[in-house]
Amino acid sequence: MQSKLYRRSGSLLYWLRYQDERGFPVEHCTGTVNLAEAEILAAQLGGTCGTASRAAPHKTKDPESTVAQALAQFVETCRIARSPATIECYQQKGGHLVRLLGDMQLCSLSVDHVTAYCKKRLEEGAARESVRKELVVLRATLGLARDRGVLGQDPAALIPKFRAKYQPRQRWMSADELAGLLRHLSAERQRWVLVAVMTGGRLSEIESLTWGALDFERGLVHLAGTKTDRANRYIPMDEGLAELLRPMRGKPGEAVAGQWKNVRRDLIKACGKAQIEPVSPNDLRRTFASWLKQAGRDSLAVGKLLGHTSSRMVELVYGHLDQKAMREAMAALPCLATILSNAGSELQKPV
Repeated sequence: MQSKLYRRSGSLLYWLRYQDERGFPVEHCTGTVNLAEAEILAAQLGGTCGTASRAAPHKTKDPESTVAQALAQFVETCRIARSPATIECYQQKGGHLVRLLGDMQLCSLSVDHVTAYCKKRLEEGAARESVRKELVVLRATLGLARDRGVLGQDPAALIPKFRAKYQPRQRWMSADELAGLLRHLSAERQRWVLVAVMTGGRLSEIESLTWGALDFERGLVHLAGTKTDRANRYIPMDEGLAELLRPMRGKPGEAVAGQWKNVRRDLIKACGKAQIEPVSPNDLRRTFASWLKQAGRDSLAVGKLLGHTSSRMVELVYGHLDQKAMREAMAALPCLATILSNAGSELQKPV
C-alpha cells in the first residue's frame, strides 16, 4: 500500500497512512495544517515507510512547548470550525489554566500538577462545574498537542477523575423586579434589557441584532444564532416590544441594542440599587422562558424560541411546531407597557 495523506473527520491536521515492515497499516499525524509541509514530511518518510515504527508518532518535535503555547494553538485552530461564542468560552476557561499552569512545559506536565490545579481553583472559590469545564478544555488542548507531535503522553493519563454535579442557575425576574431594575438604568440600557427579556436571546445574539433583523410587517425577529448553525431562528415579535421599537427604527445595518461592555457588572450594580437579587444576561433569557412556562406554554415551543439544539430527537419534534404555536407561546409574556409604566421609563413616551 502506498503512503497517503488525508484529514480525519473534524480535524484540520494532515495524517499519513502507510504500511510497516510487517505489512500492517500505520497512521502518522504530520502535526501540520499546511499541505505543502505535510507533503514534505510524507516524502521524507517515503523511503522509510517499510521500517517505520508504530512508536514514531509519540516522538515530540518541540520538547520546550508550554501549556500556554498549546492553549493558544488550540484556540487558533478552533477558530476555523467553532462559533465566536464557543471560542470566547474556551478563552475564558483557558485563562485560569494559563495563569496557574501556563509556564509549565508539556513534557513535564503530570496528573499531580493538574490535581494541584483543581485544588487551587476550589480554594479560590471556583465552582466544581467551572473546574470541570476547565479540565475539558485542557484535555482537548492536550489532545491537539499530541496530534501535532508536541506531546508524547496520553492526554487521558494527565487528567484526574473530577466529578461535579451540574446545578443549573434558577434566577429569573418577576415583572415587578424587572420594573425595579429598569428604574436604575439609562434609556439605552433599558432598551437592551427589554430586547433580551422579550426575545430570550443569548448575549451574543442580542449584541449582534440589527434593525434589518426586525420584520415589523410580519412581526418577526431574526436571531442569528452564534452558538451553533441550527440556533439561527425566526421568532414572533412581542407586540409590546414592536410598539416600543418601531418609532426608534434605524438603518438595517445598525444595532438595535448594541454591545454592552460591562453588562454583568452594570446589571449587578443596578440590581443592588433596586434591592433585588443580582441578574446576569443569561438570567434575562431565563426570565423569558420562565414567564412562558409559568403561563403553561408548551415546553417544545419554548425550546424552539430559545434556539435549543442539543438533542437530535428534540430537534425533530421542534420541526412539527409552526409559527402559530410559537405565537401562542409568545402571547403569555407580560404586558410591556405596564412594566414600563411601573418603571417610570422615558422609553415609552413619544419623542
